[in-house]
Amino acid sequence: MPVPSVAEVLKQSGLTQAQIDALDAQAMSGISTYVTSVYQTAEQKEQAATAAAAKAESDRKAQEAAVAEAKLAQDAAELAKRNVDDFWATTYTTNLAEQEKQRTELAKKVADAQAEAAFYKVQRESYLGTLGIDPANAPVFVPSNTNPPPDPNKTPGTPTFVDPNVVVSRVGDGMYNVMNIMHKYSTLYDGKQLPIAPSELIKQADALKLSPMEYAARTYKFAEKEAERVQAAAKAHDDAIAAASSAAKDAEWKAKMDAQSSEFAAKERKMAEQLSTHPDMHLPQGSARITELRRATSTGERPDPTKMTPEARLKLTQENIIKRVEERNSVAA
Repeated sequence: MPVPSVAEVLKQSGLTQAQIDALDAQAMSGISTYVTSVYQTAEQKEQAATAAAAKAESDRKAQEAAVAEAKLAQDAAELAKRNVDDFWATTYTTNLAEQEKQRTELAKKVADAQAEAAFYKVQRESYLGTLGIDPANAPVFVPSNTNPPPDPNKTPGTPTFVDPNVVVSRVGDGMYNVMNIMHKYSTLYDGKQLPIAPSELIKQADALKLSPMEYAARTYKFAEKEAERVQAAAKAHDDAIAAASSAAKDAEWKAKMDAQSSEFAAKERKMAEQLSTHPDMHLPQGSARITELRRATSTGERPDPTKMTPEARLKLTQENIIKRVEERNSVAA
């Protein structure tokens, strides 16, 4: 604000110009100093009022900002509460249902994997059996344990979730290994069952940092039992060959003895025919008499001389001679 002159102030006070001009210099200087001080005080008051007004405005804006911030915080808190309520009311319940569904599906996949493993085990044993291979000693497929390369699109440390298919595969492999252990023990120990539960065997193997098959092989001496079975099979094979060889020799000896007996009987018969005085002994082999005698012997009408005692055979011979002589005499008469 510009400071007015002393004359202007005096005119505003009601003095005329003549009265103003009549004032001496000292009075004018005093009045000028007073006017200046008055106007400077007024200006300072005006500046103070302006500063106070500016501060009041600043405080008002700060208060409004604080109110707005408090409102935002309240809104954020209410939103967070609604989100939590919504999570428990909808998302959590839905996730529980989804997890139960996944658990049921996983259990079914595990059961299917077990059934499939059992099926392929039966098929494998049947096929190996046709080839003459013991399934317990046949090699089995062991999956590689290599780790896949890291995904470049994932940040290191990002949590990962297990693929249900991987879980099913691992469970299937575990069940398959346990079944192999139980089958191997039963095969090596004459059909006996594993003396401990499979879960306890796995627990003990884990404590020693061994696979279940390695632990079972060490504990129940699979290698020693297999060696015993191989030795027993080799001995049985050798015994069978020896028995077959002995049977062949016995059969050869019997055939040789039978041939000698037949040859001896033929020679005895020929000698008997040559030395006998009985007329039937000199008949040709193809004659009607010989044919009739053979028929009667085969039907039981006439006793078989080869199956009779010497006394009965002598008596029969005598009766036949007497009968034959009587027949000739009747024909001659």
